[in-house]
Amino acid sequence: MQTAINKLQENRKESDTLISLRDTLLPKLISGELRVPDAEKLLEGAL
Repeated sequence: MQTAINKLQENRKESDTLISLRDTLLPKLISGELRVPDAEKLLEGAL
């Protein structure tokens, strides 16, 4: 059974991962440097 502290730590790690992915992918998607199918391929390896 997970303790509340373990769950908080797990949630924080997941949040940090999502923040990193957002900060990496969003500018590239907006500029057109990266297209959605390409981004999906990159995300498969990260998640």
